[in-house]
Amino acid sequence: MKFLLTIFLASFLLATSALAEEQVDLDAPDQVQAGTSTYSVAQLTLDWEHGRIAIRLVGGNGERREVVFGDADNARAMMQALNKMDLSTKSLHRRIMEKLIADGHLVGSISGVPD
Repeated sequence: MKFLLTIFLASFLLATSALAEEQVDLDAPDQVQAGTSTYSVAQLTLDWEHGRIAIRLVGGNGERREVVFGDADNARAMMQALNKMDLSTKSLHRRIMEKLIADGHLVGSISGVPD
């Protein structure tokens, strides 16, 4: 019985580590945060009152980075579009990373699967 439990736990841990959350794999390591080669979304703040979007990223080595969309009109327009999006076709994290890449905040490609 212990042997079967050990086999089950080992296979579960291997399967879990193979499924990585969505992340941006940078084309070149980030030198602002030396050696960081990936970023994933850690926090998203939508401030409707002040028209501000803050995105906190975490690097592969635990580094933190924040991107803020502070232009109130632009931020509110993005929030309104996000509010109406069908997130069953593409995850929120993927959409955020696509926006960060499109706006030049990150340079890389997206990998992984949604949590």
